[in-house]
Amino acid sequence: MKVSLGQVRGFSVAEREKLDAATLRLTEVLNSREFRDGVLSATFGGKQGYASESRNPSEVYAAIRAAKENFTASADGEVDLNVSLQSFSWFQRNLVGYTTESSDTLTTNRRFFSSYSPAEVAGHLAHEWLHKLGFEHDFKATARRPDSVPYEVGELVERLAASGTLTPL
Repeated sequence: MKVSLGQVRGFSVAEREKLDAATLRLTEVLNSREFRDGVLSATFGGKQGYASESRNPSEVYAAIRAAKENFTASADGEVDLNVSLQSFSWFQRNLVGYTTESSDTLTTNRRFFSSYSPAEVAGHLAHEWLHKLGFEHDFKATARRPDSVPYEVGELVERLAASGTLTPL
């Protein structure tokens, strides 16, 4: 899989370097055996799978590999990212980022981005991009929210991106 940055808005030169490092790590993770095995071995409630998801882990992994974003005509196996970095209002101060169904852009809170490592940024990008594939989670913080595809896979990406030792597929 390839990770492609399209429109990138609101980034300084140093912030763009961090974003580039994060997308490189995301590419390495998505193309690793450890990622594949992590997605395929997910369990929720004592059963194989994820919260808020009717697809089994094999179907989730296949959807990730296909990379059919909700704003594209067909699956191309490529992660297409348009990213906007913004300073969020006081009311959104605890929000890391968001995406909406009608937009092809992931919006990231500068407050979190500035303190995140490239591995944490990679996890955040994965989380938001998974929404573009149609994966959702509970809006409010519930007990099952961390076991949703965006949260669980985003955290898997972050852990693997930080590990530094990945086996290519």
